[in-house]
Amino acid sequence: MMRLGRVNISLSGLIGVPYGSVLEVHPDGLVPLPGTNELYEDLAVGDMDGNEFTRGGGPASVGEYDGATSDNRDFTDTNTAQRMTMVEIEELKNSGASGHAIIQALASNSDTWDKKTAFAKQKWTRKKAHKYVVRVRAVAGNGTNVVQALFVKSGLVKSTAIRPDSIAQLLSYGNVSAGSRVLLFDSYSGVVLGSVLERLGGYGNVVNLFAGAQAHMDHVKYFNLPKEHLARTLVHYPLTGLAEAERARRRRMEAGVEEEEEEGDKRFLPTAEEEVKARASGKFVVYQKPVGVNERVEEGKIGKGEEEGDSFDRPKWLKYLEKKRSRLRALAEGRRLLLEGTDCLIVACRHDPAVVVPRLLPFMQEGAAFAVYCEFLEPLVALQDLLMDAGMLRLQLLSTWWREYQVMPGRSHPHMNMSADGGCVLTGIKISDGDKICGGPSMEGVEAQEREAVGGNGNSRKRYRKQR
Repeated sequence: MMRLGRVNISLSGLIGVPYGSVLEVHPDGLVPLPGTNELYEDLAVGDMDGNEFTRGGGPASVGEYDGATSDNRDFTDTNTAQRMTMVEIEELKNSGASGHAIIQALASNSDTWDKKTAFAKQKWTRKKAHKYVVRVRAVAGNGTNVVQALFVKSGLVKSTAIRPDSIAQLLSYGNVSAGSRVLLFDSYSGVVLGSVLERLGGYGNVVNLFAGAQAHMDHVKYFNLPKEHLARTLVHYPLTGLAEAERARRRRMEAGVEEEEEEGDKRFLPTAEEEVKARASGKFVVYQKPVGVNERVEEGKIGKGEEEGDSFDRPKWLKYLEKKRSRLRALAEGRRLLLEGTDCLIVACRHDPAVVVPRLLPFMQEGAAFAVYCEFLEPLVALQDLLMDAGMLRLQLLSTWWREYQVMPGRSHPHMNMSADGGCVLTGIKISDGDKICGGPSMEGVEAQEREAVGGNGNSRKRYRKQR
């Protein structure tokens, strides 16, 4: 079941339907419309003489421009052209009339219907169809469709609001392709992460940095990525571990030899000593109600925390140890990938990029491309100055505006409703070490700035919004 508007509908009608099919919502579920490619453009309402105003239907067709000069200059929006009242419309809806019947009744009771041009009639019909006829299209769960749907649903104020063209530029300028080793910092609930994983196609690696207790990847599930691809390519690494990885990288550079990997899997093993500690902790306990406990509770003889009938839950303890070991393995794998160097860097976060990006550049190989997205221009301008002083190559600061056009004979024009801005993207190529930026800030100072940047308080966003 899925909630669409105010109605709960069954999704059983989607089974066996090819991608791109148009379905209409009926009381009994989704009904496919064979031969229909458009959502509402194919709808037509007959006039009082029974003629149909459809695409390609003669000289007055809405699909051809006949040079007609009639327009709506003589129409007055007094809300009196419709003879049907809201009560009558509600009675039609309650009687079970279809959306097509309601639209036909509205057109028949309109005083200005006969005066409209064919194009005006189609435009009016499409507007009413969005209100009374609910249609959906079955589309594939790829990056373009998922990002577009989340952007339209969330708008420009929520954490998932990033436009498809902005993500396309990040992937293009970041040189993300199958087999790449990507360092990613995504604060958009996994939208950018899902796009990167889709571009990799199961080949390569993604080191997904996250702030807080766990990675936020709620929207990755919409991309329908195979689980084996996620297990093979995706590695999560906390931002709090960057300081230790940076110290290990510097020790490796100074010593000139690779450090031996720590055997983290030897911790949290189900040994006898660990089992004794787990029993003593009291965290893995299965409570079994002893005989006569109700009578003892009524008499007040049972004490708080009494452990009669409690037993050690060994399966729960083993599951806990396995979870800890898998986390240690993921941390070790992420640390190894960072020390070996990544091929590209993608940053799309709501924190100050001038603080975050310099910390990530040292973990990139020489000649690797990077792309940084931010909703505001000012943080990227400050970052561009830092990278220019560090000698980065081919720095470009881009501000994109994806403007859609209606292209039809005689009436091509931009769409009336569009998003105003798609944010800014800073791109470039690394040719020097990131710790040389502005003299290389101290590790302690950078860690303090990072904690302030990724603390989630949003102060930096408010500051830049005021400047705009």
